[in-house]
This record gives sequence, C-alpha cells and structure tokens, in this order.
Amino acid sequence: MKNRQRFSAFLALTVMVIGVSCSGEGQVDRQHSLQLEVVDSLVVDMLEPLILDDHLPEEGLFLLKGDKNRLPMLVDEGGRIVRAFDIAEDGPNGVGAGGALGYKFLGKDRFVAQGFYNHYHIYNLKGEKEKAVPFNAEGLYHIKLYKNRTTFHPFMKGGQAMMVGEEPNSYNPGEISFRKSGADFYRQARILYAYNLETEENQLLETYPEDWEPRASNRFVGESAPLMDFSKRKNEMAVLPRVGNQLFLYDFAGETPSQKSVVELSHPHRPSEAPTVSPEEEGRISDYPNFSDLRYAGDYILVQFFTQVPADITREIKAQAGEQYANSPEYREARKKYIKPYFLVVKDGQQIGTLDEVPVHGTLDFADEEGYIYFNDNLSPETERDYNVFYKLRIKG
Repeated sequence: MKNRQRFSAFLALTVMVIGVSCSGEGQVDRQHSLQLEVVDSLVVDMLEPLILDDHLPEEGLFLLKGDKNRLPMLVDEGGRIVRAFDIAEDGPNGVGAGGALGYKFLGKDRFVAQGFYNHYHIYNLKGEKEKAVPFNAEGLYHIKLYKNRTTFHPFMKGGQAMMVGEEPNSYNPGEISFRKSGADFYRQARILYAYNLETEENQLLETYPEDWEPRASNRFVGESAPLMDFSKRKNEMAVLPRVGNQLFLYDFAGETPSQKSVVELSHPHRPSEAPTVSPEEEGRISDYPNFSDLRYAGDYILVQFFTQVPADITREIKAQAGEQYANSPEYREARKKYIKPYFLVVKDGQQIGTLDEVPVHGTLDFADEEGYIYFNDNLSPETERDYNVFYKLRIKG
C-alpha cells in the first residue's frame, strides 16, 4: 500500500507537458511541437516484468504477457488479474513449450496467439483453444523477436476472422535476394499479408509501394523491411518502409487493400533523402535513423525513430575496441549521449507535428483505438519495484 501511495504522489507530480511552438493560422506545420500528457496508469501487482499486447475497451480488458514466460493474462482496467492462461505446453490446448510471440484480441470474445512458427492459435476468453490455423509462410528463414510490438492484427470482416501482418518468412531469400537483384528486390519481395483465418487463404500484399521514392528511383537503400499497423475502427492499414520519408495509407473496406494516400514525413533529425548503398554494404556502419515503430492511436498515427551514434565516432571506437566494440564502455556512453527517441504525428492524412520528448520513463508499448498511448516502465525501470506500471498518455489538444 505504501508503494501505491508513493506512486500516486509521483504520478501527480509527473503530469507535465512539453513546450509548444506555433505555426501560421490556417497552415499545418509538420515541425509543430506537440504535447503529451499523463492521464492515468495501469498498475499490476506482479513481480515479473509484463508487456501490454492489446486492449479491449468494450469489455474493459487488457491482454498482457510475461516478459520471460511469454504467457498471456487478462487484466481489468483497475489492474486486477482476471485470468492467467497456462498454455505453454505441447498438448492440444497449448501453443508450445516456449509460449507465443504475441497475443491479440479477435472480436469481443476471443484472442489469437502467434506460436513460435507453428500455428496461430485461437482461444476463447476462458483459455480454451477453439482452433489452430497453420503458419502462413513459405518456410523458416528468419527469426525476429520484438519486445514491445506484435506483427499481426486480427479482426472480423464480413463475419469471418481475418488478419493482416508482417511475415519475413513469406519468401525464400535463396530465390529472392537483394544481394542478387539490388533495387529490383523491392518489386519482388513481399512480406505483408492478408490471411483469412477461416478459409486459410493467404494473400501476399505489395510490400514496397511503387511510388516509394527509392523504388521509383531504382535506388537500393537497404533491405528496409517495412512496418505495418491496422486500425479496425477505420478499416485502414498503414505501411511504413523503415528508410525514406513516406507513410502509405490503405483502405481495407473492400476485398483487398487499396492505396488512398501517401503522407510526406519530415523531422530536423532525419535526412531529406535516404543514402544509396551497394547491396554488399548492407552490414556497414551507418548512422541513418531508420524508422522503428508505427502505431495507430485513435485519430492519430505515431511514427517513431531514434537518432544514432555518428558513424565517425562508431568507427573510432571500433578501431580502438575491436570487433566487439558494441560492448565497450566507450560505446555504451556514446549510445546514452546520442540515441534518443522521436515521434512524428500524423492525422487526417498529413503530418501535423512532432513529439520530441516524453514526460515519463519507459518504452512505447501500445496505443489503442481510443487514442491512448501506453509506455512500459517495467523492462528497465527507472527505480526498482515489485509491481508493473504502464503509463497512460495522450496527445494534448
């Protein structure tokens, strides 16, 4: 209880805003400095660090998972654990001994667990498995694990369970390779999909849009596997190549997604053009700030990137510390000095500003259809504690 009282007092002191700059009346200033404010928090009494995967506002439920055991649980909006699911086993009701990559709600009464490259498992909210849908990929060529984001988005469409997402195993890199084809790789490779969980029909979607500047200019700028997010409320899909300055929005009200707009993005810490590179240089030292996250937050879309350690400083540290330079004290200090998160904010098909500071400690973990943004301060907390905190923020104004 004392911990809760101290936390409440701390939260009251941290409800703060970030400075604002104004643009001309009637004009949209893409560099307008927007404000974030803390409105609440989700506090869960559990020692193990937790991650927030989804929110079902109609039922007042959050879907969380353990950082280590990767097991899901339902938590109400007061932070009480409603139900924990012990499904990390190989039996008929399990997802496999290692748990699952992530969990998302499907409608109001089910959730989907993405197994470790075996199946998508569909459960009711009692934890009973209803079906397992096969892994929708050509093979197992890559393994990518994310701490704070899921790469699949289930939803109901015409009474059927559907899903869109990113799957890097959708093509064979021995057959489709940027090292062989250079910029033509962008025309060939497809990792985005629309998967019918009822019929098991998997549709691969164009991954690098034709009017993405590097593809249109026939320039190779790196593999740049894109980020995707989906708004169930809008039936809208956002696709963001990690390199460049363009966000692509698609209407998915029909049978297939159709591109409806391209959002031009900019920030003082991002170059206006991505550098051209040779396919053989893909593993080179670079300080280009790739996009790292993409989230729908109600009427807003958040695009995240991190500034990087300058390449000349990295090369200097590498010359002194050797190939294991990333573990050296000098490089750790450089990371603290130079690597900072920034967000671009999009609304109504255009960038309306930036978020250059966040008034809480933690990492972007989730954003919901109501416009709330959750930051996770559990994996590397500012202060040690025996409970989990998810700060709930919103864009002010």
